[in-house]
Amino acid sequence: MSERPVAFVTGASRGIGAATAREFAARGYDLTLVARSAGALEEVAAQVTQAGGDALVQCGDLFDLEFAESAVRETATRFGRLDVLVNNAAWRELVTMRTISLESWERTIRISLTAPAFLAKWAAEVMERRGQGGVIINISSVVSERAPGFSPAYIACKGGLDSLTYDLAALYGPAGIRVLSINPGAIDTEMAGDYASGDGEDL
Repeated sequence: MSERPVAFVTGASRGIGAATAREFAARGYDLTLVARSAGALEEVAAQVTQAGGDALVQCGDLFDLEFAESAVRETATRFGRLDVLVNNAAWRELVTMRTISLESWERTIRISLTAPAFLAKWAAEVMERRGQGGVIINISSVVSERAPGFSPAYIACKGGLDSLTYDLAALYGPAGIRVLSINPGAIDTEMAGDYASGDGEDL
């Protein structure tokens, strides 16, 4: 079993996820890094290693829940523990409810709400077996309460993630597992770069 605490970060190849992984490494954590981009994940893993941590790279699509579950299982096998889960990964298209396809809606819900819910379930199982508590952090968004009128599936996911956080906190709190959500506003990331107003200004 690792003597160092272990954090599991989704969407770890870029943006908030990559920055979060680097910060955990700087604070003495080993990391499981999850995303679809193998090359970018390896770059973050190298930064974790340079900071003195061990990095387990899990490259795959969180639409595939079997992959998601296996990533948690591999973490428990590799490190013998899991102390922090950061549900950061998300997916969405810039469409309105007038134009969104069922396929787009279902992919967004699967990646941005269903995957975080079940990753929390599987991570909590590892935490409860160890009996030392843990932390589950859901990266939500201010748009859960300030909807812009587009990306309806993404907005629904963030509202659902906030509500799910309360339920998971009630369930897992007695086992010493804290569950919280963070609701960032405008962050200069690659994903946020495609928001634009009618006159072309970035939002």
